[in-house]
Amino acid sequence: MHLFFNFTYDTDFQLFLPHAFVAEQRNQSWYLLKKATDEVLKNSPLDLSSKEKEALVLTHSLDPLLLLEKYTDKKHSLAERYKDKAKKKYIQQQIEEKVNTLLSLIAQHGLWLVVNCQKEHPLERQLLTLSDKVLQPLLEFEKTPTGIAYRLFLLDREKLIPSEHTITLLSQEGSWIVMDQTLVQVAPIKALNLKPFLDKTTVVIPESTIPEYFNKFLKEIIKKVDISTIGFDIIQKHHLVATHIKWVHDFLTNTYKLFLSFDYDGVIFHSNQSRSQQSHLEVLPNGDIQIEHYKRNPSEEAERIQQFEAVGFVQEDGNFFIKDSYPFTSYFHLLKHIQTLEAQGFIISDLEVNNQKINREPYTLSFGETTETNDWFDIRITITQGTHQIYFSDLVKNLREQNPLYPLPDGTLFVIPKEWFAKYEKISKFGRVVHQKIQLPKSNYTLLEDLPELKPQKPKTEIHYTPSPNLKAQLRPYQTEGVKWLLQHHYNGLGACLADDMGLGKTLQTLALLVHIHDSLPEKENPFPTSIFDLGKPQKEALKCLIIMPSSLLFNWYEEIKRFAPQLSCTQYVGHDRKAKALRLSNYDIVLSSYPIVLKDAKLLERYTFRYIILDESQRIKNNNSQIFKTISALKAEHKISLSGTPIENSLSDLWAQMQFINPNILGSYSQFNKYFRTEIEKKHNPIALEELKGIISPFLLRRTKQQVLKDLPDIEEQIAYCPMSEAQEKWYEQEKSKVRNQLLRIDTETDAAAFKLNAINMLTKLRQISNHPKLIDPQSEIPSGKYEEVISHLEQLWRAGQKTLIFSSFTSHLALYEDWCKKKKIKHVSLTGATPLEARKIAVEQFQNDKEVSFFFISLKAGEVGLNLTAASYVLLLDPWWNPFTERQAIGRAHRLGQENKVNVIRFVSRNTLEEKIIRLQQSKKELSEHLIEEDTLKNEALEHLEELLE
Repeated sequence: MHLFFNFTYDTDFQLFLPHAFVAEQRNQSWYLLKKATDEVLKNSPLDLSSKEKEALVLTHSLDPLLLLEKYTDKKHSLAERYKDKAKKKYIQQQIEEKVNTLLSLIAQHGLWLVVNCQKEHPLERQLLTLSDKVLQPLLEFEKTPTGIAYRLFLLDREKLIPSEHTITLLSQEGSWIVMDQTLVQVAPIKALNLKPFLDKTTVVIPESTIPEYFNKFLKEIIKKVDISTIGFDIIQKHHLVATHIKWVHDFLTNTYKLFLSFDYDGVIFHSNQSRSQQSHLEVLPNGDIQIEHYKRNPSEEAERIQQFEAVGFVQEDGNFFIKDSYPFTSYFHLLKHIQTLEAQGFIISDLEVNNQKINREPYTLSFGETTETNDWFDIRITITQGTHQIYFSDLVKNLREQNPLYPLPDGTLFVIPKEWFAKYEKISKFGRVVHQKIQLPKSNYTLLEDLPELKPQKPKTEIHYTPSPNLKAQLRPYQTEGVKWLLQHHYNGLGACLADDMGLGKTLQTLALLVHIHDSLPEKENPFPTSIFDLGKPQKEALKCLIIMPSSLLFNWYEEIKRFAPQLSCTQYVGHDRKAKALRLSNYDIVLSSYPIVLKDAKLLERYTFRYIILDESQRIKNNNSQIFKTISALKAEHKISLSGTPIENSLSDLWAQMQFINPNILGSYSQFNKYFRTEIEKKHNPIALEELKGIISPFLLRRTKQQVLKDLPDIEEQIAYCPMSEAQEKWYEQEKSKVRNQLLRIDTETDAAAFKLNAINMLTKLRQISNHPKLIDPQSEIPSGKYEEVISHLEQLWRAGQKTLIFSSFTSHLALYEDWCKKKKIKHVSLTGATPLEARKIAVEQFQNDKEVSFFFISLKAGEVGLNLTAASYVLLLDPWWNPFTERQAIGRAHRLGQENKVNVIRFVSRNTLEEKIIRLQQSKKELSEHLIEEDTLKNEALEHLEELLE
């Protein structure tokens, strides 16, 4: 079987249209079998090439029924449309553009082509020969006593007379014809121009109709083709009169390229055109015919081109440009050398974009003094171009949108230089336009460091700090540096994020700051002291600091304040009696509260202006659409600090909310942040955007790791224990995995994919549970678990060796299996899950830390993220790998932190040949983003994108 294409004349559209057919071989010959419909092709043994498939798509799009549907409606038939000549021309041109593409494809790749196929005849006799020749027309004019006779020849190796050949005009736009069973192109005229010569050699124009005939039919044609004359002379013109510089927009590269326009006494040839000659025929008033033949002068043009290239332009296909992605680089290069070129006689034509002239006058920049008002820098820049004065702030929209064209009042366009987009990009992103000036948040002062002309006012940098005697703690050197860093931001009125690694004492550093600030406050009599014994006594002015944290950390903070800063009055704004304290909150130095309570009492807390608002585990506000983020953003404070053991500088989904809290507007609006950073970094992996983001936030984020600052912290050793599944467990796992894979294979539509995705995480979770222990799915199951036996073996050894151990799992039911084992063995242990009350948490922590007989602490992974100091443990067991490696890191940080004296051993238990191994690999592949924090949801999405790999 073989595919072929057949063109037949369609009387409705009055064009040749294609159809695709399948041919079969019978008795050594090929015959038409049937139309190549989708159904026929699906059930045939045809192995189509990519070009045949491409040609099929084009052919199907030119099906007459589809075309009728496209160009007609209930009110207008095709015949009615064709009554309007303009509409007819438009429709036919649209169709013939596709026909031209199809015929080019057929000719270039040797596809089978027939015109007016006869089903009963063998295809071999009907197939067209495909030629790569392009026939050039020649018009010959002869003066006769009664007028002019003209003939049209087609030039191949010799003059071909059309009427002596069998010719079918197949396509007007591409000028495709079939001549003697050969498909060939004619250029540069349309095929329709051949029509008068298909049945005769000569067309005679009577003398009386010569002017009308030439103006109507021949005027444009003779500009394009070669001509010869008999009976009158041709005036030859080949002297270059002038050279103009013009430009053209290259749509493929979106750049403006220059070309030279050569003027031969009124007839123009362009450097980017191959046409070398042109003729004009004119009928003079006395009836004589005058033909002027203009021919390009290669040596004169070459000299002009050489002069143009000498100033640095590169030539390609007659266009001149400077290699660069910026659309107007060649234009600015031209302006730089315009005087030299004009002195050499070049004429610079008006350069236009969308019919608007470019203003070519020189421009200057002037910088006003940058002043500071409240929380903003006021930046003033003015541009002068000729008589126009432009405020630079008016260009901010253009700079943000990467639009180089700014309209001037006289209708001309100012072209923004390329370097401005890079140089002033940051201030345009994060500044706002107010009264012809750009206002930049003070927190963005680093954006001005590379712009000395704007004279940025830098914040104070020299801070001297000595720990207060009122601080009942000895600070380590790195902690002293941390307090100095926080004080620097305090005195400069800027927010800060202390993002030290877990266990490095962020709480202590914060309290040291607050004690220092409290020491500097004046004393005065407080009519509403927090204690009755202080009535009438002068007191330090209240610090008025609100610290918001997860509920689980309240007791930690309260105890640490009493321990390290007992002189600070502190209250826990929680519980049912908190309303009684509401009126006295501004009398306390420190008010401790939780995220849920702040959410409930938002309206009440909004009445106060605190000196400080401090967020602990500040990633809780990472969702900028969440109510807690909106609530906390509405609270008023002179200073703000966020604390997080997670390196938020690279967690793009929550970064904006974190920075917006401590320094509003530092990263612009969320949509701007999404556009300029999140999309560029997460989706396009743009290293420039990543460096720019780091540059903006780094002055406000302090991150130290344990490895950097705690040289005396014990080592941490990590290993993976691979556990084979039991035979029955593996069989069940494979059955469930096959179900998921079969569902994946059955996805045909986007709707199917969306529905599958919704359920995919649940199915993957089921596979993880089976790989841990079948009892997690079916508590009555008797199927043994290979991992369970391996973990029990480790637990028994650790218990006998007297090693305190933390055991983490993302499934509380998984932990329960080992707790049951401990109960049977009478091994003392404690546990903590999300359901554990606060007081019970405190008791469990103290028991594990202080009671030597408590060997094991079973903790659900998410509940163990924050607020636990478990340095008594020297082993950490992770029973199942979690999507997010950073959650695991936080779990390990419960033991490997300040105060740990023993080496910490981490063991991950992974079931062999399961999804768990793939999760480990997925985590490891993310380590090339070693400094990036990846959200749990991001890794889940990664898992969904790699489903086939995960299910191998």
